[in-house]
Amino acid sequence: MSRRSTPISSAVSSPCNRAGVFRSGPTHPRVALQPAERQAIPRALKQDLGATSANYTFRLVEPAYELGLTLERHDTTKLLPARVNNVTLTSVISDEGVMLTQVRLELIPGDKRLLHFNLPAGARFWFAFVNQNGVWPWRELDQILIPLEQQSRSDQPMIVEFFYSSRIGSPGGRKLNLELLGPKFDLSLENIIWHVWLNDKWHMVGWSGTLQLQKDGRVIQPVALDVKSYVDNEITLNRQKTKAAEEMLALGNSLLENSAPQQARRAIQSAFGLSMHDDAFNEDACVQLHNLKLQQALVGLNVRPSAAGGEAAAAPTNLRELRNRKDVTYTQQKAK
Repeated sequence: MSRRSTPISSAVSSPCNRAGVFRSGPTHPRVALQPAERQAIPRALKQDLGATSANYTFRLVEPAYELGLTLERHDTTKLLPARVNNVTLTSVISDEGVMLTQVRLELIPGDKRLLHFNLPAGARFWFAFVNQNGVWPWRELDQILIPLEQQSRSDQPMIVEFFYSSRIGSPGGRKLNLELLGPKFDLSLENIIWHVWLNDKWHMVGWSGTLQLQKDGRVIQPVALDVKSYVDNEITLNRQKTKAAEEMLALGNSLLENSAPQQARRAIQSAFGLSMHDDAFNEDACVQLHNLKLQQALVGLNVRPSAAGGEAAAAPTNLRELRNRKDVTYTQQKAK
């Protein structure tokens, strides 16, 4: 028994004295830093960090402990300047293999001011609308650019429509071998639907592509279009535009009262564009738009020269407040 006790005693005591794990050696991080509650930190130690939140709180046991940190900085994730909610293409194909296509995009423009897209080879661009208002696109090399107006309502999507025609098959014969090619945009597309209309005498025998066929059918009752139905349809569309213009004009006046002249100008300008068919309402919107532009010009002429001429100290308080703002906002009383 005595011979067994001696080795056991030396085995326990000798390594501790020789290695010094609990005395003079380097301290393990779990021993030197102990988790603690942030509420337990004395007020004097917090100083000006009272309102700052902390993810982790530790209590330092060994004053000589050094904490090594490795920081890795990640690049900011690039966000798309605009988001497309859905895309709808409607095409009518003639017996000669010529296709006329209407493209309708519903998107949230964000900071995007130009919509870039490419048409298929040999296609011809016709015209475009933004929120039912005609716009003037232009070309840069093989791209077409559509200007996007800034929304007065950030929560409302923007509707962009344009038309183009292209030849997708050879004319004549008892068969049509068609290749439907759509435009390419500089944005990611979602919820794409393509409606294709053909003469009733054609029957589809095969198809392939990146889209999934949802329905293959024929129109049972073709719609007959005459002059009266066309006029009635135009009257209905004009009434819808008038209602939308009235809402935009009311929104513009409300924004003007709430010290948002820039958004009010965009709303009134939309009302002016939507009411081209109504002379009386369009004239009212035109007068309000002109008065608002004149008011913004006068405010700008009073704010900018006083800053450039070194009159900051002598300028009225209202002008100094407007000069220090990135987006000039003011009440109607200040404008007067």
